[in-house]
Amino acid sequence: LLDEDDYISIIAFDNEVTTVLAPTRWGTISRETAVDAVADISAGGGTDMYSGLLEAKASLQDLPTDDNTARRVLLLSDGKDNSHDPEAFGTLAHEIDTEGIRIKAAGIGSDYREETIRTLGTVARGEWTHLDAAGDIESFFGDAVEEAGTVVAPDARLELDVADGVEVSEVYRSLPQTQSVDPNWEDNAAVVPLPDLLERETQRVVLKIHAPANDPQDAVSVADVTLHAGGETTRESITVDYTDDEAKLAAHNEQVDVDHRQTVIKTELGKGNVAEAQTQLERMTRIHGEDTEAVQTAERETRIVMEGGRKEQNKATKIVTDEGIQK
Repeated sequence: LLDEDDYISIIAFDNEVTTVLAPTRWGTISRETAVDAVADISAGGGTDMYSGLLEAKASLQDLPTDDNTARRVLLLSDGKDNSHDPEAFGTLAHEIDTEGIRIKAAGIGSDYREETIRTLGTVARGEWTHLDAAGDIESFFGDAVEEAGTVVAPDARLELDVADGVEVSEVYRSLPQTQSVDPNWEDNAAVVPLPDLLERETQRVVLKIHAPANDPQDAVSVADVTLHAGGETTRESITVDYTDDEAKLAAHNEQVDVDHRQTVIKTELGKGNVAEAQTQLERMTRIHGEDTEAVQTAERETRIVMEGGRKEQNKATKIVTDEGIQK
């Protein structure tokens, strides 16, 4: 999966941080050397994950790079870092993300702190997941390496330049994984950071826009939307029609509301907030009816998470079809 010009580094952490394999060009070592380095890692006491991430950040900063380089920290932990809370990890993840480095974070077993793993994967525009057993580790690393090879535009962002009086709220990345987002505000523009753009992968952002009252008129622009990716930009406008026609006001784009409510429910389930997900599900049912496919899907996912564990929480953040996980 790795090309000759790819670089790899292996860092282990328990009470201390150990660089098992310094940043090395893949073409200069054998696969056996890397495997032996991993085999030499032994379990110890403690989980100084914070220092391990600092070391990983430093090792990636020193590597050769260009505008199209995909840089990844693949984090695997089975324990808690009791010296740093999730908020501290959120700050560190933001610093790592600012360097153009994405984190794919995985917790294995039952002893890790789920909120920390989720925060790292979300803030650093990567992904978070739960692994049940050691047998899942190989596919976690393999999938991450394969994905990195399909990056077409790293460090993508969506910019919404809103009109006067317009407000943006409840911003989520809904694909490839549902994650709540705190947009950055630059002057009058809300900037939504996106994961690196990949070949054959769909990304979707769901948000609420509150427009002020206005006189009846058509096609009023409430926001100019610009996608920045790979040094290129593309622009569109979000427009609304103002009317006092009761029939038009009664019309409702059901799919837009369904997408929003599904995303909110999935995000809460991913956090393990089943009670909040049930509250959102009740609202969704009142509006769209219990026979709606989206309502039935949300109800089923909520029940599965309520009866299951961390694996079910993570799965709820993805859109799963008969063909597998939607990308």
